[in-house]
Amino acid sequence: MLQEWNTVRNIAATPVSNQQPDAACIWRKPSAGHVKCNVDASFLRHNNKVGICICIRDDQGAFILAKTEWFSLKSEVHTGEALGLLAALNWVHELNLGPVEFELDSKSG
Repeated sequence: MLQEWNTVRNIAATPVSNQQPDAACIWRKPSAGHVKCNVDASFLRHNNKVGICICIRDDQGAFILAKTEWFSLKSEVHTGEALGLLAALNWVHELNLGPVEFELDSKSG
């Protein structure tokens, strides 16, 4: 756990680029009264791990909750993204959140 904290701390200390994000990278608010759950997957192919990142924000863009999960498996991008969506669905169900809009950023064909 300490190693994970240090990793996040080091990433947070990394300078941010002044470049403008692509239009596809702009976060859009959910409908009024909804929350938005963004899901992303990362792949560490050298050790067959899939990392899932889930972030929930309200209809004004305010942060509510976030979580990460790691799975030890070798998978294709679409499978990892689907696993992330399943984890997000289970989590928002446990939290009894609703209505929820889900967004994934997978660009694979």
